[in-house]
Amino acid sequence: MKKIISVLLSILMLTTVVPFAVSANAVSSDSHSSGENVSTPTSESLQENTFETAVQSPSQETTEPTTATESTQETTEPIITPSAPKNFRVTSTSSDYVIIKWDKVDNATSYVISRADEKSNGKMGSYKEIKTIDDINVTAYKNTANISAGKLYKYKITAVRKASVTTKSPSQTLKTLTNPSNVSKVKVSDKTSDSMTIKWSKNSSASKYIIMRSVESSNGSFSKYSSITAVKKSKTSYKDKGLKAGYIYKYKVCVQRTKSGITATSTGKAVKNVTTLASPKKVVNRKSTTTKIKIAWSKVAKASKYQVYRKSANTKYKKIVTTASRTYTDSNVTTGTNYRYKVRAVRTVSGKKYYGAFNSIKTATAVKGVTGLSVKSYLKRGLFSWKAVSGASGYDVFVQRANGQWLKKASTSYTNYLTGKLKLNKTYKYAVKSYKYVNGQKVYGKAKKASVNAVASAYGKTPSGTWVEVCIETQKMYMYVKNKLYVTTDVVTGLAGGGRATTRGYHTVISRKSPAVLRGSYGSSSWTTPVSYWLGFTSDGQGIHDSSWRSAYGGNIYTYDGSHGCVNTPTGAVSKIYSKSFLGMPVIVY
Repeated sequence: MKKIISVLLSILMLTTVVPFAVSANAVSSDSHSSGENVSTPTSESLQENTFETAVQSPSQETTEPTTATESTQETTEPIITPSAPKNFRVTSTSSDYVIIKWDKVDNATSYVISRADEKSNGKMGSYKEIKTIDDINVTAYKNTANISAGKLYKYKITAVRKASVTTKSPSQTLKTLTNPSNVSKVKVSDKTSDSMTIKWSKNSSASKYIIMRSVESSNGSFSKYSSITAVKKSKTSYKDKGLKAGYIYKYKVCVQRTKSGITATSTGKAVKNVTTLASPKKVVNRKSTTTKIKIAWSKVAKASKYQVYRKSANTKYKKIVTTASRTYTDSNVTTGTNYRYKVRAVRTVSGKKYYGAFNSIKTATAVKGVTGLSVKSYLKRGLFSWKAVSGASGYDVFVQRANGQWLKKASTSYTNYLTGKLKLNKTYKYAVKSYKYVNGQKVYGKAKKASVNAVASAYGKTPSGTWVEVCIETQKMYMYVKNKLYVTTDVVTGLAGGGRATTRGYHTVISRKSPAVLRGSYGSSSWTTPVSYWLGFTSDGQGIHDSSWRSAYGGNIYTYDGSHGCVNTPTGAVSKIYSKSFLGMPVIVY
């Protein structure tokens, strides 16, 4: 019985395996006629039969079943799903493009990029496919189509594998903001020497404005732009303080937007300007003559040139020169005329001129120099006299020292000068300069020089011990006691001209009385005047006495309100002189 069953199974295996082989040959050769009466088993029956063979006929596992398995692997492709692109990122944005990158996916055949756009109401739209990249070695994409400034975008990337079955990776997403557009206008206003105000147009997408600045250095180079402040979106101006006068400042107004935790900033709208230059700190009168005025001024930082304007009493300011120098000599002037000058600094940047504030000075050409200078010597003094100079405020008297330097000895409004006691047998050099005050400064005329050799006598005589000197030109009186100066006082001598002048010469005291009554007449007038002290020194009634009716002495009073020849003296001074006087005491009038 067992033998019969074994034979039957063998026959069954043969009838099953042979038709499968015939069917395979028919497909590979595309022969339809030879396969018309061949029945091809289904995969299910094939598996079942193969299973049975494997169980009941182990000897067949290395023949036909193995062949059938190899044929199935050659004709069936495995299904592979690509991995998601890694390191999906934004590498660059502008107001009109976005660049995204990712790492290469080896088992992909293409990449699909989708984008969702921010709507006008701030909400996000749905994703839409915008690009398919068929080269898997391309791992970057620059999106320029339909990109708007200052807008939020979301990107999604998917790796795709196309085979008998198309598969897609999980998607990677990111979001980014494009740079906002710049403000349309920016300008500088309200400029001073240490501040500028920057103004700009409003930008609707701004969350705030970032102000950046680049500063000029002393050598003309510029620093890198750096942020100096952030301004609220409701503001459209910023005042920058603490700047340097005359320097160039560059600014950028950048629009910054923040959305969904992302911040983007525009490139910035630029503007530059120059702070107001400083005014020259000092404008001075360097030198004035009768035909020229030389002025000078201090240096102004960043100034390339200086403008000088001038006016006189009856004219308006007019620009007379633009110069790179810090001095200017004006030769187009009139002697003795007052002028006012003003100076300002100028800087040219990119063909445009920038100015500083004016600083001014009032000055004048010098008055004419002293003329008619003469010198005489009395009792070891030098008496200098000169003609009055029209327009002069006064005169300065200088003496030359042994080292050649000139030392100012006196300033007077009168036309004479009496030195102190000089050494005998020595030559002294003096100079007299007329001047006028202009804006608190003296403007000198040309100096006139003269020398004097002191003599000890006066009118051929030399006093000693105690004596009195009266100088008519200077209206001064001196008393020496034991050859030392005892009293110096201002006096009023006789009226100059008209026969009432005090007589010059070497006199002596011929009458002495305290108190005394003075009686006299001149022309149609006569007088009887009591005085406290009287020292007569001429036979016609000239003398030294107090004059309580006067309130002032010295100067040029004697030229319009002089005495009748006497020497009017303050009571305090004459009392001291009287106390040391005596009959026969010399009184020298010169």
